[in-house]
Amino acid sequence: MTASTQHVKSQDALLPRHPDTRLEADWLFLYETLPPTKWFNAEYVYKTSGWLNIHADIRKRQHILTQISDAYQSGDIDWAQYRSQILPRINQYVFKLHQHHSIEDNSYFPAFIRMYPPLKTGFEILDRDHVRLDGLLHELQALNGQLAKSEGENKVLSEQLHKTLINVSNLLSQHLSDEEDLVIPILGLN
Repeated sequence: MTASTQHVKSQDALLPRHPDTRLEADWLFLYETLPPTKWFNAEYVYKTSGWLNIHADIRKRQHILTQISDAYQSGDIDWAQYRSQILPRINQYVFKLHQHHSIEDNSYFPAFIRMYPPLKTGFEILDRDHVRLDGLLHELQALNGQLAKSEGENKVLSEQLHKTLINVSNLLSQHLSDEEDLVIPILGLN
């Protein structure tokens, strides 16, 4: 293969969907076989839709929390509305994420590594994300606990909570995209 042929071939390779992916090109051999454009094709959807739907729900919950926080920060809702809307949603959000990550860490990821040992380093990145997310979720839950106990308006607390939500959202966005790029092709092709 000539250098110009290699250059054309590398240009034609699929790129991960997240611009800041941590995935190596070598790990995307399944992704190239089953790219995102095929994830919902009739041939694969019964295998891929469950995981994708869970991630869509996580993204939706994250978006709603950020919207509520943004609305309070910009003065579109008052303190009472902010508290009543965000308090129960944070608890449910944290619970759902911990539940999802626990299943991945204890069941799916080890099985996927056994199936595809070359992807081990990619799954180790996802595991480290889970550890970082656990820390952020713990912080989010602690702030939510303070919010539940607060008697009066506390702008400093709401700003800390907002910042933590943004940090979770940024990490989660990258994590979910990287995870899907590794996991969805495995699910669809097996």
